[in-house]
Amino acid sequence: MIDELLSTHHVREVFDRLRSGRHICVDDGPIFLALRADYSSYRELFRALGFDLVQHDRGFYYFRSDADLGKEATKLAVFFFILVEAWGDAGLDIEATAFDPSGHAVTELPHMSRESWRRCLAEAGVDGPEKLEEVVRSLERYGFAEPADIDRFRFRVPVWRFFDLCREVWQDAEPKPAEDDGS
Repeated sequence: MIDELLSTHHVREVFDRLRSGRHICVDDGPIFLALRADYSSYRELFRALGFDLVQHDRGFYYFRSDADLGKEATKLAVFFFILVEAWGDAGLDIEATAFDPSGHAVTELPHMSRESWRRCLAEAGVDGPEKLEEVVRSLERYGFAEPADIDRFRFRVPVWRFFDLCREVWQDAEPKPAEDDGS
């Protein structure tokens, strides 16, 4: 099974992309199809190499890492927390807005519109519109977004990792009902 997998031309490309932190989804064409067709063999092969291949419920693949994700991951997380808060405050449907086929322009993002958001971004190392553009380029590099036009980008399915994280954080932050002590 693994011998057959090694003979395909996609193994190296799949491994290189995943190892660089990229998330692979249907938009990646042949390498996505190769992963989907033989996920268990890829997972077994990569596990032997010390990597944990994950197949997300929403149909994309990535390497799980327990390592500290560092400054770049912090920037991406802050980017999404602000985005979800802004869209939620505006009463927008998060999924429909995120996956709008026309995409998004960095200049239209809400991140610089509130002082509290600018402070959060600055703490993460994003201290202006140019740095916000760099965050979007990072999203593209890791497979969370893709260019839609000269000045626009679209989110890709792997962005669900961040939306799931936002949901988890907000659920954890909600006040828990007081337990009845029986008195």
